[in-house]
Amino acid sequence: MGKIYLNNGQYYGVTTKMQGKMAGMYSLNTSPEVNPFCIRMRQIEGLICKSCFTKTTERRWERCHIAWVNNYRVLTENRLKSDELPVIRKDIFRFQAHGDLGNRTHYLNLISIAEANPKTTFALWTKRLEVVKRGGVVKLSNLIYIYSTPKLNDLNPILPEGFDKVFSVYTRPFTQEHNIAINCGARCCNECRKCYEHNDIVFVNEYIKYNGGGKAH
Repeated sequence: MGKIYLNNGQYYGVTTKMQGKMAGMYSLNTSPEVNPFCIRMRQIEGLICKSCFTKTTERRWERCHIAWVNNYRVLTENRLKSDELPVIRKDIFRFQAHGDLGNRTHYLNLISIAEANPKTTFALWTKRLEVVKRGGVVKLSNLIYIYSTPKLNDLNPILPEGFDKVFSVYTRPFTQEHNIAINCGARCCNECRKCYEHNDIVFVNEYIKYNGGGKAH
C-alpha cells in the first residue's frame, strides 16, 4: 500500500513492512518525536515511555521518522474525507504500533478508517484516555480499545470504562516477586491475536524488551 493522498495534496501512509513480533501485519503509525504528550511522558521516571523503542527505531531508520512525522501532522490537522481513507485488505490491523494519539482529530480519523473497512478488525493502543473520552468513546464492532498502561510494573492495572483490554509491561524480577503471569509471547502478533479478538482475555502482560539504553531486559 502506497501513499494515501488528501484532496489538498498532503498524504499519509500505512506501514506494510513491520518487523519483529509485528511481522506480516499492517499498521498506521505516528512519530513520538513530535507528539508533545510523548515528549512529556519520556521525561517521567517510572513510566514505560522512558524505554521508548520507537524513538530508537526512528533514529535508525530515517525513512520511518520522516513518514511518521508526516503522518502525525496530517492526521492531527485534517479530518479525512471518505475519498481520503485507505482500503485495508487485511483481517487485522493495528493503530499506533508506534506513537500515540495526538488529539481528538487524530482519534476521529482512526474511527473513520475503521468504519470504512468493516471487514477488518482494528486494535487501537493508547495511553491517552482523555483524548478518547473527550466527546465520547466511539464503539464499533470491528474496533478493539487497548489501554496501554503508562507505568512500568503496574501491580494493579485498571480497565478504563469503554475499553476492551489493558496492556502492561513488566521486568522479570517484578513478575517473579509478585507472581504476575506473562501471557504475551512477544513473538508473532499475527499468530497469537489475543489483542485482536473479542475474547475473555482482558489483561495482556509482556516482559520489557528494551530499556532505552540499547539493552534488552
